Amino acid sequence: MEPIDFHAHFFPEPVAAKVVKTLADHYRIPVNHRGLKAEYLKLFAEAGLGAAVFFTAATRPDQVRAANDWALANSGGHLIGFGTLHPHAETAETEAEIARLRAHGVKGLKFHPDFQRFYLDEERALAVYERVAREFLVVFHVGDDEVPTKTNFATPERLARVLDLVPGLQVVAAHMGGYQMWERAWRCLVGRPVYFDVSSTFGFLPDDEIREMILAHGVNRILFGSDYPFRSPGWELGRLRGLDLDRAALEAVTGGNAKRLLATLGW
Repeated sequence: MEPIDFHAHFFPEPVAAKVVKTLADHYRIPVNHRGLKAEYLKLFAEAGLGAAVFFTAATRPDQVRAANDWALANSGGHLIGFGTLHPHAETAETEAEIARLRAHGVKGLKFHPDFQRFYLDEERALAVYERVAREFLVVFHVGDDEVPTKTNFATPERLARVLDLVPGLQVVAAHMGGYQMWERAWRCLVGRPVYFDVSSTFGFLPDDEIREMILAHGVNRILFGSDYPFRSPGWELGRLRGLDLDRAALEAVTGGNAKRLLATLGW
C-alpha cells in the first residue's frame, strides 16, 4: 500500500518565506524546506506517496475565508485540503464557512491554537467543536516546548478535557498527542479514542519511546505525517520504517489507517 502523509503544510509563494521564518523562530528549530507546493510535490513523488492531507491556517478570524480558499484551490488529485475555522469569529461567519466547506466536500478541519491564539478547551472553542463533531474530522496541533515566556494554548490536558466534554468529536492529535509534552500525552491521551500522528516526533523523542507509545496507544490509531516543511516525507518514512514494527503494523501506520479514516469521510 502506498503511504499517505496525513500532516503537511505548504503556503502561497509570496508569503512562504515569511511563514517558514515564523515557524523557525517560534519553535527554535531548523525548517528544512521552503514550504512551497511544487517542492512538496517533488518530495511526495520521491517518497512514493499515494496521497497527502495538507492544512491551512487562519491566525485571525478575518483570515478564515482566504485560508479556506487556499485549501480549496489546491485540493485535487492526491492532495486533500482540510479547512479551518476560528473560535473567535462571529457565529454567523462560522456557520457560513461550515456550509461552504460542506458544499465543496471538505470533511476535515485543522486548528492550531498556539498561532490562532485561543485555548483549546475554552468555551467559544467548545461551541465550535459541538457544531462540527459529527460532520468533520478535527486535527489539533497539541504541545509546545515549555518555555516560561510562552503560553501553552494546546496541552494534552486541555485536549483530554475536550474529549470528555464533546462526545463524538472525531480527533487527530498531532505530534503523538503533544509536541515536547509526551509524558503528559502518556498520562492524558494514550488509550483514549483519538488518533495520533507521528509528525515532528522523530529526532525529539527516542525511537524506542516512540515505538512503545505507538504500541500502547494501538497501531490502528496511528497516522504517518511528515510535518513538511519541517521534514520531508521520505525522511520521516525512513525513521518510521526503522522502528522494528511488524509488517501489518507498519502498513497500518504508513497508510492503512489513513485510508480507512478518509474512507469514513467519503474520500
